[in-house]
Amino acid sequence: MKTIVFKIYTDIVLANLEYDVLKKNGIECFLSDENIVQMYPMFSSPFGGIRLHLLEKDKNLAEKIIKEFHSNS
Repeated sequence: MKTIVFKIYTDIVLANLEYDVLKKNGIECFLSDENIVQMYPMFSSPFGGIRLHLLEKDKNLAEKIIKEFHSNS
C-alpha cells in the first residue's frame, strides 16, 4: 500500500485538528515535520510545512470527511 502526502499545513492547530478528525473516522494517518515547524515557525517554508500522510486508497474518503467537517463547523 502506498502512502501519500494528503495535505500540507503551516498551522499546527489546523494540522492536528484535521488529523484528529480523520483518525476518529477510521482513517490511518500521521503528521510529519510538525515539531520542526512548531519550534521554528520561520522555517515552515524551507521544510515544506507540516505534512499529513495517509494511504492512497483512503484519499477520496479523507477528502469527503474533511469537507463535511468544515461545512458543519
